Amino acid sequence: MVFGELMKSWLQNKIQKFSSDEDLSELIKGSATSFIIKILGNILGFLFMLLVTKGYGEEGAGVWGKYLLSILVLRVFVIVGRFGADTSLLKFIAGFNAQKLGKNIRLVYIKALSFVLPICIGLSLLMYLSSMYISELMSVPQLYIEYLSFFLLPFAWMFVNTQSFRGLKDMVSFSFFFNSAVTTFAFLIFGLVFLLSKDYVLNNHQAPLYAFSAGVALAFASSLFLWIRKENGKDFDPAQNIDNKTFLNMSVPLMLAQSITFIMGWTDQFMLGILTTPEDVGVYGVAFKYSTLAVVFLLAINSIATPKFAEFYAKNDIQGLEKTVKHSTKMIFWATIPVVLFFAIFAEWILGFSGESFLVGVSTLLILLAGRFYSSICGSVGSILQMTGNQHLFQNILLVAAIVNVVLNYFLIPIYGIRGAAIASFICVVFWNTIMVLVVKKKFGFYSVYIPFLSK
Repeated sequence: MVFGELMKSWLQNKIQKFSSDEDLSELIKGSATSFIIKILGNILGFLFMLLVTKGYGEEGAGVWGKYLLSILVLRVFVIVGRFGADTSLLKFIAGFNAQKLGKNIRLVYIKALSFVLPICIGLSLLMYLSSMYISELMSVPQLYIEYLSFFLLPFAWMFVNTQSFRGLKDMVSFSFFFNSAVTTFAFLIFGLVFLLSKDYVLNNHQAPLYAFSAGVALAFASSLFLWIRKENGKDFDPAQNIDNKTFLNMSVPLMLAQSITFIMGWTDQFMLGILTTPEDVGVYGVAFKYSTLAVVFLLAINSIATPKFAEFYAKNDIQGLEKTVKHSTKMIFWATIPVVLFFAIFAEWILGFSGESFLVGVSTLLILLAGRFYSSICGSVGSILQMTGNQHLFQNILLVAAIVNVVLNYFLIPIYGIRGAAIASFICVVFWNTIMVLVVKKKFGFYSVYIPFLSK
């Protein structure tokens, strides 16, 4: 009875603490929303992957590999086309939204598009004209690159809309378009065509690519429709209007940071495409896809925590920033551990779903999971630096890590194949996370790290 009373009292205290702490409450509720949508998107993404890899039988690894490499090329161009405008909008709109300056929000959104649209049009033309060279370099059909060049602008614009939703704290819209929209539409379209005309799909290896591009078009159209319908108020503060110089000073470093982050995340697959075969890329891509489930919680929690970092920094509330950072890291850690353990224990069984040819990726999956686990310990260090005026530091750290990643991949892939790419990825994840943890400590006086029984 005494133990029962103690447990009841403990639970009541925890519930009271949760309900009275607005920042923690918002962090958990917002993260839960993002997590649910992220999980649904991941489920459909995995079903899409399995439908392709198993549906094409022995050719599955090659078809999936060429698909991944083609999408990778598009993403490279989209990173430049976004011009850092999407992340800049997150910071500007979050600030304006807190002050209910609706007209300022609309004006900065239009300013972002004034940079993004012409850049994307020029990049689409460049991508189309250089398709022959790209196809030879990446071992993918030229038709794939030419076709995807027409979807560069809507894909980039969708990201602009997505981060704008995030700035308004519309986490449902943000989570859907950032985590799930393209994958959801692509899977539904591919699955429907597969059911209605299986022979057509199996005789056309480009079918997954067509489904993806249709998903991009639908996601862009729906995101734009929702953004236009949003009423943000009419208040305007001329003193806070963003001029071109201010916007560029924010967006250019963020574009470089996004580019470096992209290189960090995709160098392994890009260099596998150059140094090995599409089949190897397909196997690695499946292992990589499974490993990303370990960071679902990190991304979900980041989605709501990132604008809060910007808010606390804008108010010079370092104590509030520290509290939110530590809450988020602790949540990330305990949510990530079960996922990592599950995929580590059942790695062979899980990869076997895609076919026996994918079992060679077991050790690769384990190495990638180790990197994901280390990221969960360190917390949202990248987001903290970007939202606190330290985007240049963030950019420089990632630049060094990206160079190290390229060098490691260049030497390790010819020796160890897909395992070499995973080892390079792991080393770089440990490197840049550790450096950023130390930078956060130096700048703000606290560690973002959470280690059970050692951290508060």
